[in-house]
Amino acid sequence: MPSDSELVERLQQFGFSETEANVYLAVVERGKATPSTIATAADVSTSYVYDIADTLEQHGVVRVDRHQSPTTIRAQPPETVLGDRVEAMRETISAVDRRYEQPSEAFDALSVVRSRQTLYDRFRKFIDNGESEIFITVPAEVLPEIADALADAVDRGALVLLAVAGSTADLPASVLERVATVVKSWERGMTVYLTVDQSTGIISPSSLLDWEHGDAEAISFHNQSVSIAVESAFLGTIWSASEELTLRRPSSLPRTYRGFRASIYDAALYTRKGTPIRADVSARPTGTDDAPSSLTGDVVGVTQSFVEPRSGGFGMENSLTLDTGDGTVTVGGLGAFLEDYEATEVTLHPPE
Repeated sequence: MPSDSELVERLQQFGFSETEANVYLAVVERGKATPSTIATAADVSTSYVYDIADTLEQHGVVRVDRHQSPTTIRAQPPETVLGDRVEAMRETISAVDRRYEQPSEAFDALSVVRSRQTLYDRFRKFIDNGESEIFITVPAEVLPEIADALADAVDRGALVLLAVAGSTADLPASVLERVATVVKSWERGMTVYLTVDQSTGIISPSSLLDWEHGDAEAISFHNQSVSIAVESAFLGTIWSASEELTLRRPSSLPRTYRGFRASIYDAALYTRKGTPIRADVSARPTGTDDAPSSLTGDVVGVTQSFVEPRSGGFGMENSLTLDTGDGTVTVGGLGAFLEDYEATEVTLHPPE
């Protein structure tokens, strides 16, 4: 049977922080307990347990009963609530495995990078070519090397999600807000990830970015299947377990978006403030090859995991809920399968 420390490490692979994992295990061992009891068991303050319990409840792994005194925290069945995460990992492994089984198809799309300078050049090139979205995690000390490229991408209107590994003490908020739409702090940054427009990217050990990197190698890819698998891992593990540092203000409206998920970010921030917005969408019913038609409605709901509080069940779930006047419909991006419609273009604007 794994030790407590081994269980904590394994839970971190599901997106828990170390403290969240300790608190969760303390709840699981007791089934149901008060925050003060959990605080003693996990060696944290009671007030911190309340904050962590809220996060764990959003993940669906515990239920907080605030309607009785004292408040109690109850663990949900682990097999059920962790099953979705296991399934997501299996899907990712399956996607990568299919690439492994078809090397001839992916051969030209994958390349090995052994040089520090080549790696930096590849980072800048991919970021410069990004049109709609860039997801990246890098050590804090590396950020100045690619800051200008990231800032240009933000200025072009790309959705840039940046997880900075290590201390950000030397990076003021003004710098972070310039280089990304959202910046988070990532504590366990041994690997560098970059995905751009669900088509290109890089996976590299962070040691390759050092002057003396030994035999370290990076993989550069230009392949949609690989990119989506890496992106899913980024959103489902790194992003969900990172601490939010800065958010850029939403775009001025009206705006027509190159990428669907950039519209999700702006819609989430506007609705969170209670600002009414409408969406004009070019979309087709999900699962059909119909020509896109126009769909217009008030944005009454946003499902997303880019900013707190998250509302998506998993990292890749992003949608708008629109009140068209004839009822409500859900709209996802290209490849949507959970929603009613698949959008090819979105324009957000204030109500007329």
